[in-house]
Amino acid sequence: MNIEFHYYVVKYLALEAGFDSGEAQIIAYSSQFVDDNTYTVKIRKPDSEIYENQISQTPDVLAPQTHTMRIYPLFHYLPGDPTSAKASRRDGKMHILMTTPASTHAQEIFFESTKNEDLYLLGIASHMLSDTFFNQNFIGNCDGMNAIKGTWEPLELHIGHADAGHKPDIPNLVWIDPRLIEKNQEINNKDRFIYAAHKLYNNYLFMTSQQGNWSQIKKNLNSIIAEPINENQLNKYEEQLEQRCDKFQKLLSEYCSDNTYDPLNWLMKAVNEKISKDNITEQELSFIPDYQKSDWFNFQEAVKEYQKTANRKLEPIFGSIEFKNW
Repeated sequence: MNIEFHYYVVKYLALEAGFDSGEAQIIAYSSQFVDDNTYTVKIRKPDSEIYENQISQTPDVLAPQTHTMRIYPLFHYLPGDPTSAKASRRDGKMHILMTTPASTHAQEIFFESTKNEDLYLLGIASHMLSDTFFNQNFIGNCDGMNAIKGTWEPLELHIGHADAGHKPDIPNLVWIDPRLIEKNQEINNKDRFIYAAHKLYNNYLFMTSQQGNWSQIKKNLNSIIAEPINENQLNKYEEQLEQRCDKFQKLLSEYCSDNTYDPLNWLMKAVNEKISKDNITEQELSFIPDYQKSDWFNFQEAVKEYQKTANRKLEPIFGSIEFKNW
């Protein structure tokens, strides 16, 4: 899924669940920044030591990189229940790393990551949990079970939904997944979108102990998602995406005035130098004196903490298989 869920919907749900505007912005920005944290930078601290971050996504999601395999099953394709009826395939195959919606693993990691009330961790965990809906039935590893056969020539690397392109990410798309048994093949992304929002909202309410308002939230989300399109109408996607983002901004303006997302904003506020988008990794950067209070630094520390938590929870699974380039 893209910015319309990971930023706009996450922020809307957080606000409706009782988080204030500043808290909701941190949660939503962190959620979306998981996808934009694609570059490693080395930044000089005031004491001259060098700080290095860890990425949470690769630059092109449709061109996965095998040397960073750890990030896919941890952040985007969390292993779930391979025996789920919704994951039943025509070839009868199962995989221990199969992503399924809001699995026990996903829920445990979500609440384990957020028990210290770190809003950056909450945003990261929100991204992971919502991706279990949109990336279901795909594996965050290089595996032939990810290949969408009969649609186009399979990619050499079958990581995640790269073969399916952006189809799992388009909220109003109805498409066919030919890998699944006949009754599961028609995928209605709108259903997945609403289910993901409902689960995330319920998790937020558990944390805030606020009274829910799901019926109105669902009504608003349904009104923003455009009429369904099929695979022959993918040319409408970009225009409809822009329209939906405009509608989300209008909806959020009822709660707070700042509803913009700039993936460089947090880094720019954390360093002394002017950031050049084209060569961030080549720039010599230095932290501002109170960098430890900056959003960028706290997000990066949350990424590292989240990885420790997720790795620990999933060790029984990861320990039973052999990863390359892990």
